Amino acid sequence: MPVETEILSEMKIERVPTYVRGLDERLEGGVPKGHVVLISGAAGTMKSSFAFNVIYHAAKEKKNKGTYITLEQGEKNLLKHMARLGMDVSTSKDIKERISVVDLSQLRKDLGKQMSGDWIEPLIAQIKKYKERLGFEVLVLDSLQALYVLSNMQNPRNELFFFFEQLRDLGLTSFLISEMSRDGETFGTYGIEDFLADGVIHLNLEREGRNVDRYLSVVKMRSTKHDTNYFPLLVENGFEIVTR
Repeated sequence: MPVETEILSEMKIERVPTYVRGLDERLEGGVPKGHVVLISGAAGTMKSSFAFNVIYHAAKEKKNKGTYITLEQGEKNLLKHMARLGMDVSTSKDIKERISVVDLSQLRKDLGKQMSGDWIEPLIAQIKKYKERLGFEVLVLDSLQALYVLSNMQNPRNELFFFFEQLRDLGLTSFLISEMSRDGETFGTYGIEDFLADGVIHLNLEREGRNVDRYLSVVKMRSTKHDTNYFPLLVENGFEIVTR
């Protein structure tokens, strides 16, 4: 094998597709495996649906396993909402077995005596146990703001640095949902989340007259050549960005 081919082979990065039509080809195939990515946006921008879309289609197309931890919405309501968007896990036994949804009540039960005012370390320990038991590769946490409410962080910068690093150490590709205010300019509560993350995907709403349109931008994605423009986001028979 020529030296140039060997170098290119070594540089090749495994990627997790977003399964958003028009987006993955602008991400060199998807999100680099092992990245911690923020899905940031205001209420109504479909952050949860976007993240679920990743693990649903990974299970369907690649037969990969994913786990969705929801600290706000219950499992039943979450799955019902996703089914309305065409992502009904109950229609396929194989898909259902590859997607695990853990809601707050189940997480409290699993954590047991580990629960305290600090949820960061116990949560990481539990995610590690879930991974060992379920063997999943992609994680969604919904949401960071709910985690902050449950935790009593004295030093957010250090504790979030630890949290993000621990997710990377587990070898997971993690999508962390982050709430923004409508007029917000930072992608997280503490203004440091976007620096600590490997990637930031921003979902936005813009009003024109009586119409409200959705937009998507990949603000940041390490180890990836990508466009930072905002593209119209359509949610009909899956997710798609308009590039023309």
